[in-house]
Amino acid sequence: LYYYPPDSEFGTDQGWPSGWQTPNTAIDKLSTKLPSTDTPSPDGIRYLDQVYDVVKTLLNSKGYQPATINSNRNWKDSVYGHPAYNFVGGKRSGPLTYLKSSKTRSNFKLMTYTNVIGLVRNGATITGVRTNDTSYGGNGIVPLTAKGRVILSAGAFGSSRILFQSGIGPSDMINIVKNDATYGPNLPPQANWINLPVGSNVSDNPSVNLVFTHPSVDSYDNWQPIWSNPRPADAAKYKNSQTGVFAASSPRINFWKAYTGSDNKTRYMQGTARPGAASVTTSQPYNATAIFTITLYLSQGITSRGRIGIDATMRGVPLVGPWLQDSKDKAVLLTGINDILNSISVVPNLKLITPDLTQTTVTDYVNNYGLSSMNSNHWVGSCRIGTSSSTSVVDVNTKVWNTNNLFVVDASIIPSQPMSNPHASIMVVAEHAVARILALAGGA
Repeated sequence: LYYYPPDSEFGTDQGWPSGWQTPNTAIDKLSTKLPSTDTPSPDGIRYLDQVYDVVKTLLNSKGYQPATINSNRNWKDSVYGHPAYNFVGGKRSGPLTYLKSSKTRSNFKLMTYTNVIGLVRNGATITGVRTNDTSYGGNGIVPLTAKGRVILSAGAFGSSRILFQSGIGPSDMINIVKNDATYGPNLPPQANWINLPVGSNVSDNPSVNLVFTHPSVDSYDNWQPIWSNPRPADAAKYKNSQTGVFAASSPRINFWKAYTGSDNKTRYMQGTARPGAASVTTSQPYNATAIFTITLYLSQGITSRGRIGIDATMRGVPLVGPWLQDSKDKAVLLTGINDILNSISVVPNLKLITPDLTQTTVTDYVNNYGLSSMNSNHWVGSCRIGTSSSTSVVDVNTKVWNTNNLFVVDASIIPSQPMSNPHASIMVVAEHAVARILALAGGA
């Protein structure tokens, strides 16, 4: 899913420092290089669209309006539309654009099957990137030029781990590295450790699945064995012309609504509906070929935060789950769920099977929902951007505090949860960050 971020996502009230508001140039560059489409099959046909029709009827009764979502990126209240993708020719277009143009540069080198395991630094200056590929230079270290810079883009968990393994972050995490026989010897002296809140301020969308049946729905295309046992006509269609069911992913409709919490803060709910279901818990009989799922996510405006770190194997792990830590987030999520369920009767033959309200209540369903099961894998914030080294990891130019030439540009610097699936938001952040980095003096 590929949604250009609204201006509100970059507000100072969302934690962004001055200079990051209304990043129109970055959005324009991204949309030019990676245009979006809500008809991903090259033949212009939307396949298995029954879920869209059912959910549309439900939403119309609540006052939602249809739109081409990326045509008005700032409209995210009581709106729905067909999912947007950055697909070209029935395939994801990202590798065909940024990577393709990068490979034409004489100074670009892509090292595959190579992991970054730390940074070599002399105090505040990074002098090399340490990798697991010891064939490079005999020790796996990629040296920097005198004016070289390093940009980490390994995501909320990966960039944090690299910083820990480079002596940057809270001491409890760096000490885990210190005690490791492989990585500990690579750390700089303890006097050169840089204490920053790496791994804090993490957020992820809390999400809850609602499973329905409707006789018009074909539940094929999601959570089904379509890779090993596809419908022959669908497989042939995609193989021959990259069109049909396999030219898109499973979502069939997205929608958004704003809710005001008891703290007077606005939180947004995003809904995604798709054929099939990951799991069904019900005592009711149902037709398994006619099921579909609506996943409801809380997004922009959520106030719950968690913390991530590493374990003794250097693997990134959540230390404090970010889901529904603030009871006001849970209250808004319950309001949003009930808002949808209260209108089921307007769609003839629409039936809710999970949660099974003959056996439980919506409140109990959410209360008993495992918090880790709410994981949307939309992690942001572990290296958040800001104006102070006591509350952030990178400055307004995405440079790591107390370093001279180290930057982070990925989801980890985003200070609060984006409005939608963060795919396009991360790219917009990257475009804007790169412009700021290139404008700095001193680089090679």
